[in-house]
Amino acid sequence: MRAARLPETRRQRFFFAVFLPLAVLANLSLGLLILVGLHPEPWPGWLEVGTGALCCVIAGWLAAAAWSKSYWHRSMARQVATWRRISDTFFAWIEDVPVPAEALHSLRSSLEEAVPSSERN
Repeated sequence: MRAARLPETRRQRFFFAVFLPLAVLANLSLGLLILVGLHPEPWPGWLEVGTGALCCVIAGWLAAAAWSKSYWHRSMARQVATWRRISDTFFAWIEDVPVPAEALHSLRSSLEEAVPSSERN
């Protein structure tokens, strides 16, 4: 069973789907371009090596950030789906037990306060 996806804003989708991969590619390309043409004899040459290494580190950091966001997003979606199944089972069981209508109404209203209707679906 595939976990439900959490809602994302348009800005988040653009950032993680377009901007982040382009930034990683640009930084990695710049780093490799600088490192390929190196002849570090005087101290400015070593600055070029440092700049290239920094660009590669930034590209790796951005790639790790994208992977981490994707991993935790999937993990949270699975967790939410699991807890929803648990709560559905719990409420199905409660419906079979003779509980006063007032208690059920109180439970429903407190759930609606805790989870607004825009977050339920």
